[in-house]
Order: sequence, then structure tokens, then C-alpha cells
Amino acid sequence: MTEVRRAWWPWAIAGAAGLAAGGYLVAAAMVSNSSDPAEVVTTYLEAIADGDATTAAQIVNPAASDIDAALMSDDVLGSATERIEVLAVLTTRREGDTAEVTAQLRLASRTFTHTFTMTRDAAAYWQLQAGWRPDAPLAIEAVVVANDAIAGIGVERVDLGGTEVELSERLAAGSSRSEALHVYPGVYDVTGPDMGTYYTVSRAVLEAIPPREDAASWIVVPVTVEASAALESAILDAATVRAEACVAPGTSVDPACPEVLRVADPSTTAVVELPSNVTFRSDQRFQVDVTFSYEPDRVTTSPLSPRTVDYRTDLLGTFVIDGDPVSVAFTPRPDPQPARLRPRETAS
Repeated sequence: MTEVRRAWWPWAIAGAAGLAAGGYLVAAAMVSNSSDPAEVVTTYLEAIADGDATTAAQIVNPAASDIDAALMSDDVLGSATERIEVLAVLTTRREGDTAEVTAQLRLASRTFTHTFTMTRDAAAYWQLQAGWRPDAPLAIEAVVVANDAIAGIGVERVDLGGTEVELSERLAAGSSRSEALHVYPGVYDVTGPDMGTYYTVSRAVLEAIPPREDAASWIVVPVTVEASAALESAILDAATVRAEACVAPGTSVDPACPEVLRVADPSTTAVVELPSNVTFRSDQRFQVDVTFSYEPDRVTTSPLSPRTVDYRTDLLGTFVIDGDPVSVAFTPRPDPQPARLRPRETAS
């Protein structure tokens, strides 16, 4: 009897092992079939919505997707003034270890969809784990462009959500620079550095939303160097002095004054509207609107013509900022354009 029991013992072990293996395979199949890839996407998107970039990166690491993920951080995502709202997540296709999951999201009052391609890790089957992961992160590509056509010194860095971003790409046009970057979906403030008394950098808002299929794959975020109120005021003050000089004896012949004033009797000319509306050009050039009046030559005009004509024109000039105050100079301008002359009746 002892020999008989010994003969059956290996078969009993083998049978138990077979049952265990069969049970394991059944359990693995049940986990594989019951797991829904949409659950992983929901967890991923909720982490982004909560400003938790660390958790999102544990689900799909953006640094492993051959993109610069420096700004896909807790600090930047947490600084977003708005983040996504998850409306719906649905598995739309599943074939073996691949699937597609479509999410409906809302951001900045806009509703949009994004489809994730999912892959199930091969080892997950044997580890009794769901193992689904998105193939790529939900990363939005943007290009910050800092335009500087006025100061000529350029903007080397901007602030995006409290994080400094260096603009390393110099553009062909003047002193403008740019930088491509990736962020999680959200609404981010973009600001420039302090440019001193006479310049400012416009603020911008990056609405990082996946672009439409028929649009470019990146979002352009422009910031621009602009004249400050102090610079405009300095130029208008200098233009007022120049305009008054253009109707004064001895200085009305300056080449920066309109020709009609240079040949007129200063006692018959006047400044009707003071300089206004500064328009800046490249290379630190500008023009301002101003209106003069003068008396046309009665010899070459009809006796019935008005005695005084208002002449709206521009004063042209350049400015140089080398300390304080700003230096302003006026340059000769072309002959008057007839379309800018308008008669004004005066007492005889």
C-alpha cells in the first residue's frame, strides 16, 4: 500500500498544478477582458484637471515621447488660470492589446474631443494587471514669439505661469525671438520682462487647446515690445515744441516743417490742433498728426477762395534712448498732399 500511495503522489501534484495554472489563466483572462482602457484615461485627465502633473506623468511620461517636457510640471500646470473639465470618456475601439479612447473636454468655454491610442503592456496579462497606457501624452505645442520692431534690443525671456522661458531662436526680422514649448491643456498668462521707463511688453494669454485637424499643429503666442506712455508723452511734448516753431519767425523755415509753412508769412500761420496720435515705425522712427492753418497766396488762387486753409499733416522724426530724458529729432518730410488740405472760412 505504501508503494501504491507513492505512485499516485506525483500525479496528484501535477493535477493540483494544472488546476492552479488553469485558474491563473482564467483569472488573467478575466482581468484582461474586464479592464476598460477608458478608466486609465479618466484617471489621467482628472490628474491634469486637478493640476497634478506628477500623477499624469506616472501614467504616461511626456519626457519619453521625444518632446521637451520642462513646462509640463506641477508648477506650470498649477499656475493655469483655467484647466480642463472632463465631460465624457469612452472606449471607441478595442482589438487585442490595442484600443482607442475618445474624451470630450471643455476649456475656456470651448468643447473639444481628443482620441487616445492605447496599448496594453504584454507583461500585464501575466501579472493580473489591466496594463493599459496612452501611447502619447496630451501635450499642446505652442510657439511664443516676441516681436520687437521699436526698441531694437529684443526680448530674451518671458514668464509663463510663473516659470521663466528663454527665447533661444532669433528670427530674421530685426530683434524678434521665439521659442517652441509644450504644456498640458490649460489657460496660461504670458508676460515679458521689465523694459524700463520707455518700453513695455504686451501681455498675452496662451489657451492651450488641441488644434483642429485642419489647423496648424502649434499655437502662436505673440508678445510685442511697445512704447510706454512716458515715451509717447516725451515725443508729443517735443512735437508740440516743433509745431509751434513751424509757425514762428526764424524757425518756420526748418526742413522738418511742411513746405507750405516754410514759404508762408509766419504771421498768417497757426497751430490749429496740437500733435497727437503717435505712430511708431521700425528703427526708432515715428510720425505724429498735427493740423496747421495758413493763408494761400492770393495771386495764384481765386479771389473767392477762403482766406485760411487748415492743413493736416505729419511731423516725422526719430528718437534715441540713452539714459533719461529721451532724445527726439525731427526729419524733413515730403511736400504736402492736396487731399489733406481743407478750407476754413475766416472773417475778412
